[in-house]
Amino acid sequence: MKNKCLLLLLLVNICGFSQKREFALESSASFKLKSLTFNKVTGTMGNPTGFATYEDGILVGIEGCLDTKSINTGNKNRDESLREDKEFFNTAKTPLVCFKASSVIFIGKSSGLTTYKLAGNLTLRGLSKPLQLELVEQNNGLLTGTFTIDRELWGLGEGYPNFTISQNIEVQVDIHLQ
Repeated sequence: MKNKCLLLLLLVNICGFSQKREFALESSASFKLKSLTFNKVTGTMGNPTGFATYEDGILVGIEGCLDTKSINTGNKNRDESLREDKEFFNTAKTPLVCFKASSVIFIGKSSGLTTYKLAGNLTLRGLSKPLQLELVEQNNGLLTGTFTIDRELWGLGEGYPNFTISQNIEVQVDIHLQ
């Protein structure tokens, strides 16, 4: 019996401890871009689903989605256009924006912050494209990251010239873990 307990303890230590933590409802993505060259448009997207996977307290995987119907720029007409138009999110056809990490690299820990480098695929408008980003985790279970997407890679705003809607969209994700 003693040997079985030791073997079990050894296996637990070798295999490590894996834990999944789901995204909390307050998780969201915020974005900003230029419109008509000089106006800034900001907005958010929420209603998250997803989880982060940890082994021995270190992030090893993450995947999640946001509901495109939740887009909010503070302008009812623009929001409706972004949700419904085929050049934008077309929520009836593509209701989610999703990211799944294929690689998570632990960079380091300093002053209560843990930094990770992620590579994976962002699926937007039904198209999956590679994306890299850096996530910083605070001790309270908040993961924050920023990245830039080239809207033309996903056909977002197709037909709109870059002086009308900037080509690059700055995105910040705030992932609250339960």
